[in-house]
Amino acid sequence: MKKFLFVVIFFSFALAANAQLNLNVKAALNNLLRYGSGTETVLGNANPKEYFENVTDARLSVNDIVFGMRYEIDQPIEYGVNFRGIKKRYVEYGNNNVGIDFRAGDFWQIIGRGLSMNSFEDRNQFYDTGIDGVKFSYKHTFGDKSPIKTKGMFLGGRILFNDYLVPTRVETYDIRNGNFEISPIKNLNIGANYVYSIGSVPTAFDTTAIKSYIPEGYGTLTIGNFQMFASYAHKQTNTTPNNSYPTPLVAKGDGFYSSLSYSVAKLGFTLDYKNYRFDLTAPDYRGNDRPTRMLPFQNPPTAVKEHASTLLSRYPHVVDFNDEVGGQFDVVYAPNDKVTFNLNLASASRHYDYKNIGTGALIVYQRVERSSSFIPSMDSTLSPWYEAYVEGEWYASDKLYAKIAYDYQNSVIYDNLNPVSSEKQKVSTIPTEFRYTFTKNYTLKVNFENQFVYNSSMTTKKDFMNELLSLSVSKSPNLSATVSYEWTTSNEEPTGKTAWVLGEVSYKLNTTNSVTVSYGTERGGIRCTNGICRYVRPFEGFRLTINSKF
Repeated sequence: MKKFLFVVIFFSFALAANAQLNLNVKAALNNLLRYGSGTETVLGNANPKEYFENVTDARLSVNDIVFGMRYEIDQPIEYGVNFRGIKKRYVEYGNNNVGIDFRAGDFWQIIGRGLSMNSFEDRNQFYDTGIDGVKFSYKHTFGDKSPIKTKGMFLGGRILFNDYLVPTRVETYDIRNGNFEISPIKNLNIGANYVYSIGSVPTAFDTTAIKSYIPEGYGTLTIGNFQMFASYAHKQTNTTPNNSYPTPLVAKGDGFYSSLSYSVAKLGFTLDYKNYRFDLTAPDYRGNDRPTRMLPFQNPPTAVKEHASTLLSRYPHVVDFNDEVGGQFDVVYAPNDKVTFNLNLASASRHYDYKNIGTGALIVYQRVERSSSFIPSMDSTLSPWYEAYVEGEWYASDKLYAKIAYDYQNSVIYDNLNPVSSEKQKVSTIPTEFRYTFTKNYTLKVNFENQFVYNSSMTTKKDFMNELLSLSVSKSPNLSATVSYEWTTSNEEPTGKTAWVLGEVSYKLNTTNSVTVSYGTERGGIRCTNGICRYVRPFEGFRLTINSKF
């Protein structure tokens, strides 16, 4: 609390100095308060659940210098590890005229598309690979008639990574990163990046010291209405001998991603391709704590469509960045300003099958080579997944809007030891949305989603349905109220429920302050964002969120 009061006094002093010295001083304060109280279902048991989180972000700029900090109170936190105090703090200097940017303290960084470096924070998933250190970058353009643009950057620091699946397990990484980009001609940009990391990776029985080396090259080329991007990264991880790894390992892997986009007035498409082989391992060693896996501060594109539909988001494809090949094709077509169509096709699989060549109770896996491992396969032994999604939007008038979509997913999670027990899943979903504006201020929105599921791992009813009906009324620009009702014909939900009702009211006090209150039951399930997936437990009770900006 003393540190927080010090920052408030510092801000007050800075504003007073502005009045005396006529400095260009700007200050901003954002505050997020979250509170929840109810019950959470864990392993079929309803347990009391209460959380209180308050996150305050303060920012002060004095000419070209910026000071920032975050003060957190997470006691108790909804998901993760409790914390109270200053979580982030930094000072930054930036001058566009000379092309210099310097930052000391906490920061996040993405380079290229993230194959070698993509540190970010997703508080809802309790995922944070923020770097505590220094970053320096310099931009310069050579020549006037045929300018050559260049950019160089160096960063170094420490990452304390709480495993988002087991929050109490903490990995430590000391990293050094050098990056250089050059644009020799107007439509071409080429970059190179190198990451060196010394890490400490704990497991249930031991802690492994590692050293990792990740060089990456990437480039973007624009020709007319086409834009092409490609990136390749190679990862080598060396382990230090310990009880878990008495013989040092030298694990090598790589990843490739490319994207081709085309855009004209009424039509646009994107073709993504991914080939991630950062840590090809046998089925008996694919744990999230293995030291040779893709490192937490790497996070390449998923090449998978993220859905806004509630029921579709309950059946996400969990991307395996260590062993996955695939891609997606996305098309948007707008014949006029009132109608838009979207088509998305995606597929993915593992690279290789593994056979058990052990005798008796001994399990020894041997990889089954295939020459076409650079393309996804629909062979069930490779845990294939594919999805087809089509959507149509219609702005019938200033008052009426309609959207309807159809999605089909087919996936297999292959069991190498007992193929008969492999999980096969087929999901068809029809989400719809209708909005009607009665007057200038009042709007009604109706969402109805229908889903048909086949899951071979269900013990009783393998075929079942999920339904969702949501009604929202909003009074622009301040008030909105939503009631949603979700139900299922499945009888294997962890809570034993077959229906969930949730009500939510949001009110904007002004343009910078809002309050959201909800009460009811939430189904829970797998939640994925940017390839980070975790299980969200079913919850029943009250939630309060207050957003404030000053």
